[in-house]
Amino acid sequence: MDRKTNAFWATLTALIVIGAVVLCFIGSTDRLLFARPSGNPQNAVTGFFNALKAGNYESACSYLENYSSLGLEKVPDSEEGQIMLSGLQKSYDYSLSGNIVMMGTKASQKVLLRYLDLNQLNEAALAMPEVDYNTALRQILSDSESCCTSDFFDITVTYTDGNWLMVMDHDLLTALQGGRG
Repeated sequence: MDRKTNAFWATLTALIVIGAVVLCFIGSTDRLLFARPSGNPQNAVTGFFNALKAGNYESACSYLENYSSLGLEKVPDSEEGQIMLSGLQKSYDYSLSGNIVMMGTKASQKVLLRYLDLNQLNEAALAMPEVDYNTALRQILSDSESCCTSDFFDITVTYTDGNWLMVMDHDLLTALQGGRG
């Protein structure tokens, strides 16, 4: 072989190696080239909401991407705060609406979430001047449906490090905190 042929093959080999390195880098950062998601992303959604309803916030957070706390774990110091938190925790309910939509390493699920609206609860308690505030809260929460709100949320689930995890958005977190996020 002559010198021109050797230079051609050396250049071609270098370009192929550089291209392979670039593709590996892109694939490892974007997870698009080589990721083949396994499992059902809907399990992350139902797992999260079931753990939330059970009051197991540590387990609920294990279904979330980059969240270790929902702000519901700490028991408030005041009696009224404890009453409100207890009512909020008992109010959660959810249902899945429609089928999950898959988009590669992402998925979307519409969820109808019922939760206690703490602003409505506060207004209802203040509208009962004949009893003290904490007693009013207890009376209202004995049948709290009048202060509950239901909203639809589009839940995004991503495939991260071999697991489907929910992405918490501000509106959902605010609802989980009784509309006072």
